[in-house]
Amino acid sequence: MADRQLNDPTRRAAIEGDELLTRRERQVLTEVIAGASNKEAGRHLGISPRTIEVHRARIMDKLGARNAADLVRISLRQGLWH
Repeated sequence: MADRQLNDPTRRAAIEGDELLTRRERQVLTEVIAGASNKEAGRHLGISPRTIEVHRARIMDKLGARNAADLVRISLRQGLWH
C-alpha cells in the first residue's frame, strides 16, 4: 500500500528534497515508513541489509531527517503516508 502511495503521481505530495531521491531510495523509504527492519527491507527489495543502510543514510541526508522517526514524521506531514 505504501509503495502505491509513494509511486502514484496523483497521490504524491512534493516534499523538500524528494526530487533528489532515486527510485530505489523511494522504495527504501516506503519500507522504512512501513516499519521494516533493514533485513526485512533488503529481503523484500532483493538487496543486502547493508545496502539498505546506505540508502537510508542518503535519504536521511537528502531530506534532513535525523533518524527513522524523522523520516516517518516528514512523510506524514507531507501526506505521503496515511
